[in-house]
Amino acid sequence: MLKNVAIGVLLLIVIVEGFFIFRYRGEFHAARDQITKMITMPPAGPNARGGGKPITLGKGTDLKSTPLFKFAYQIAPGTISDNSKKVLTGWNVTTDEQADSSTVVTLTPKDSDDQNQSYTIKSGQILYFIEQTPSDDKTDSDKDLNYRDDYGIITDSKGIIQ
Repeated sequence: MLKNVAIGVLLLIVIVEGFFIFRYRGEFHAARDQITKMITMPPAGPNARGGGKPITLGKGTDLKSTPLFKFAYQIAPGTISDNSKKVLTGWNVTTDEQADSSTVVTLTPKDSDDQNQSYTIKSGQILYFIEQTPSDDKTDSDKDLNYRDDYGIITDSKGIIQ
C-alpha cells in the first residue's frame, strides 16, 4: 500500500513539473525573441519608423548596401571633407600615425575629455563616422547634445565592415 502511495505522489510531482515546464517554455521563447530584437538595429535615420526590416551590422556586412550608408561620412584616411566636417559638430578628431603604418583616429566630444572613441585604421581600410540624427547638433555653438548616438565604423576599401 505504501508503495502505491509513493508511486502516486511521484507521478503527481512529474505531472505538475511537466505542466510548469510547458507553461514557462513560452516565456523563455518570448525573452529570447526580445533579446534578438535588442541586438538588431531599427531602420536607419532620424525619421525611421518601426515595421521595416531591421539592419544587422557586423563583421562582413557590406555597409554600402545598407540604409545606414547614407548617414556614413568618411573621416579617415585622408583629409576630412566639408560634408564630413558638418556632421562632426561637437567632436574633436585627432589622428596619430603609427610605426606599423596604421593610423589611430580618436573621436572626443568637445564638452567631455573623459570619454572618447578610438579606432585603428590599417592600410586599405576606411573609417566612417555615422551621424543618423544631425538634429541634435548645435552648429552655432559647436556642440552635439547627444554624442552617444554617433560612432565610427571601419570598412575595407570595398565597404565590407571589419
